[in-house]
Amino acid sequence: MKAIKVNRARLKAAMESISAVGATPRGGLHRLALSDKDKEARDMLRDWCTQAGYPVRVDRIGNMYARRAGRHEGELPVLIGSHLDSQPMAGRFDGPVGVIAALEVMKTLDDLGIATDRPIDLVNWTNEEGARFQPPLLASGVFAGAYELEFALSRQDNDGVSVASELERIGYAGTHPASFSISSYIELHIEQGVVLEQAHATIGVVSGFVGIRDTRVSVFGENVHAGPLAMHLRKDALIGAAQMVLAAQELGLANAPDARVTVGRLSVPSDSHSIVPGRVDLVLDVRHPDAASLDALQAQLEDRFRLICAKLGLSVEFEPYWNYAPIVFDPAVREHIRSAAEQHGYPCLDLPSRAGHDALNVAKVAPTAMIFIPCLKGISHNEAEFATDEDIAAGADILLAATLAAAMK
Repeated sequence: MKAIKVNRARLKAAMESISAVGATPRGGLHRLALSDKDKEARDMLRDWCTQAGYPVRVDRIGNMYARRAGRHEGELPVLIGSHLDSQPMAGRFDGPVGVIAALEVMKTLDDLGIATDRPIDLVNWTNEEGARFQPPLLASGVFAGAYELEFALSRQDNDGVSVASELERIGYAGTHPASFSISSYIELHIEQGVVLEQAHATIGVVSGFVGIRDTRVSVFGENVHAGPLAMHLRKDALIGAAQMVLAAQELGLANAPDARVTVGRLSVPSDSHSIVPGRVDLVLDVRHPDAASLDALQAQLEDRFRLICAKLGLSVEFEPYWNYAPIVFDPAVREHIRSAAEQHGYPCLDLPSRAGHDALNVAKVAPTAMIFIPCLKGISHNEAEFATDEDIAAGADILLAATLAAAMK
């Protein structure tokens, strides 16, 4: 079949419209899950879908689905999409690109009068980012059986407001089952890194996910007045934590190029300028594409942290937080993406995802793959996040071709 392309002008207009909902003064996006702005974006998506003739349904965790019928309604659908929620004061491409491109795929198929054997379902996942409700990837986790529905509904934000109450408030507490069978899932997303940009490649054929392990680390010393006690007698937990941060950087670099080690959260409960901190809590984030190497690096870090504490007269405790094993995407779905890129003449390469996406959960229950497009300088979760109209359209072209291949028997 001749390579077909999406409607560039329509795709761009839809991206501009959805980006205006929760827009920040510096060109970014602030649209936290289940907020008023999230409701506004959801309403916009719902209206676009219904106007195009795609019935919209909402499940019990708030995921939105819009269906383009196939020739054989008894067939399992191909699922495509992403999420509309954002990080605080973040970028406008992380998530919405995949949702809006999915809608454009279905509209282009309508324009061309192309019928598919299987139905195609567009999805907007609830609370992918985890910026307001922990953990991230929440609703796709329910879909895939990683979390119980009641657990997800009971999650609360920092103000004690639950997912369940906010779904009710904004009108997206659906009645449909939070899980159903699909034939495959394809998600388009910005890379959030520089691999494609540096390789001058337009399309990333995502091989899977690196392993991600987050650990809560608590460092214990002794709270004392900042003045009277001599410095060599202190048990300063913050000094220990500071050395741990530097050790994390050192060991991450020593395990390059595959490893990523980050201390992304640090808190001092005493929170006073006149107290030597007796406790510090931090979160250690370790990522690696190889499971054995991930285990080894985690062990190295914990051993180093214990050694630091022993030298300073401190103690340390480790509590597992999140643990995602490395995942390899389905070879057949990846081949649909690669073949589409070759057919269109878009330079492509294979690469893993080093960030979490809803596809991580869906891959556990159905054949899954992802398409990456370049992200300027790898900047993401930031108002400066940027993807060109041309790259977004190219990604949508590949999503169209891969979806079409997956939707035919």
